Parts: sequence; structure tokens; C-alpha cells
Amino acid sequence: MEIGQIPKTNGPVSTEIKTGGWRHWITALGLDRGLRCWLGGCGAIVMLHRVKADHDTDWHGDPGLFTPLHQIAAIIETLRAEGYDLVNMDVALQRLALRRGPRFAVLTFDDGYRDNYELLALLQRLQAPATIYVTSGFIDGIMPDWWSALERILNQGGTALRLCLAGQHHCWPTADPAARTHAYRQACSLLRVATPAARLDALRALEQDHALPILSDSGQRMLSWAMLRELQASGLIEVGAHTVSHPDLSTLSVIEAQTEIRQGRERLEAELRSPVRHFAYPYGDAQSVSGPAIALARAAGFASAVLSYGGPVSTRHDVLALPRIPFGGADTVQHLRLRLTGLRRARNPLPASVDPGARIASNPLPTP
Repeated sequence: MEIGQIPKTNGPVSTEIKTGGWRHWITALGLDRGLRCWLGGCGAIVMLHRVKADHDTDWHGDPGLFTPLHQIAAIIETLRAEGYDLVNMDVALQRLALRRGPRFAVLTFDDGYRDNYELLALLQRLQAPATIYVTSGFIDGIMPDWWSALERILNQGGTALRLCLAGQHHCWPTADPAARTHAYRQACSLLRVATPAARLDALRALEQDHALPILSDSGQRMLSWAMLRELQASGLIEVGAHTVSHPDLSTLSVIEAQTEIRQGRERLEAELRSPVRHFAYPYGDAQSVSGPAIALARAAGFASAVLSYGGPVSTRHDVLALPRIPFGGADTVQHLRLRLTGLRRARNPLPASVDPGARIASNPLPTP
């Protein structure tokens, strides 16, 4: 979709009532609003990643990373209809500090994908700010978004995926979509905790075996620095840091984690020529973000840092461990309204900050 060709929506609920089921009836009756008054906190930070074209019919290993542009418009309209002010992270922090004002919502997009450039016309039309958390090594082309590379290989077809990682050989069948999804998740769980050198060797072997330029074309999936400067100059999009190479911080030593956090920010500031105040933890789940990682973000001087889970925001949350509400894939505005209630929060306690001198590495095998 070209910039300027922004699809219209049919209001906050749109046509999704056909498939909403019980979610539709809860939201249609306004029951979620009552729960939100009780558990919904003072605001919400919505987590998104990629902008999906309406005609995209490809198989995706993680559909949750993709949101159609018309759905992003529906998110904005729904949040406003539910009484949320759309603000950037700076204003959100002011609201948290003052402990008053109407509920706020922040739209955030992780990693720095090139399709995020399509957001500009939509945000300008709806006058909605957003934050993009950028992995600097992706923009520079020194580190690929390896999960997208893996997805491209699996979309090529074939009956099996063979992965050689750190001397270990793995093989998964890929003859049908369900098998491909299983292979993708298993390979991602291994690649996520691998050392950068071992991961890169594995990707190079895959590139050679499948005759696909999955490493050299990774830059085409990401914003350029010129695009990023244009987005920032619009006044609607602020840029946050997301490390250099998007590592699982729990697999790194303190020095390695500090370097990832610091250099990612410095690279952004050098290119954008402006301070970068906000940070998103790579992966951002309970496994990858613990007290030591939060302490490192605090020591780096960030004004805020966000997780990838946790529900609505309240004034009791640590600004260096702010929860977010994920949205993507087949999610509808009914899903969003229910997640705004905060009902899920009790099942997902947020991490507590501890001594920054503690070692981060714990090396568990993650779930993708």
C-alpha cells in the first residue's frame, strides 16, 4: 500500500462483530468498561511490530508480529472512543508523575521495520502520535532480523528444515503449515539463546543450503536512517532504543548487556542528532527481563523502559518496567478492549528491580 492510500474503517468496532463471539457481546454490553474502572489503571501502552498489507496471504511463523493498517486505524479510533488520550511516552510519564488526568494510550512499534514507514500518512490523518523502538544493528545491516530470515526460508517450501547450530544438527518436517509453524518455533527457541557468532554461522549455512540471500537482503526489511529521520521530523513519531542486535539480555554478562544497551542508544542519537530517552527490552518477556536488566536500563539513564506483557499501566509501576498490551495477527478491537480491563495482569506478575551488579545470564531455554 502506498503512503496516502489509507483504508477507512467502519467505526471502532468495524465489521469484526461477525467473528467476535462472546467478546463482542461483553464489549457490546459495555461490561468491559465496568471492569476497566476497577482494574484498568491510568493508561495503556499498546505493543505492535509490523504493518501487514491487506493482500498479504503468506504463511507467517509468528502472525502476532503483523497488523493490517486498517486495524491500526481501528485501534486508534477504539482507544479514543473509550476515553483514552493518544500521547507519546514523554506525556505518558508526565501523567504518571502527576497521578491525574484522563487515561492515556501510547502506540509503540518494535524493531524498526520498513513497513512502519507506511504509518506516517495514517498517523497524520488521525493526528495520533506513536513510538518506534529501533534496533540499530538492523538499520545498519550488521545484524539480520533472523526470525524473518527463517520465515522466508520456510515460505520457500520444502519438506524439512535442517539447522546446524553450535555443532548440533536439528531437523524438523515442514510439509504443511502446522509443521512449518512447529519447525519455526523450535528453531527460534534455539537461535534466540545462541551466541551471536553461532547464530550467524547457522544463518549463513541456511543461506547457502537454500540459495536465498537471507542475510544480505535483511536491510530491505528495515527502515533506512533517512526514513527514520523523516518519521521523527513529522513530530508524531518519537524514536526509542532497542539495543544493537536484539539479544535476549538474560543470556548476556553484565558487560555485554551494558554494551548492547549503550551502543544501541548512542548509534540512534548520532544519526538522529537528538536525545533518545526511551527503551524497549528485546523480547520483553518475563524470562528475558529480570531485576538486573531493569537496573541496567536505569543506570543507562533512560526515562522509561517497556516490557512486552503485563496489561494496563498504573501509577505503582516502575517506569523502567512498564507493562504493555500486545496486539497483532488475528486480534480484533474486542481483544483490545478486554485486555484494557487488566483482568490478565494478576496472572503475570512484573519483575522487581535488584542490584545492578548481579549477573544477568541464566541461560534457560525460552519458549518462542
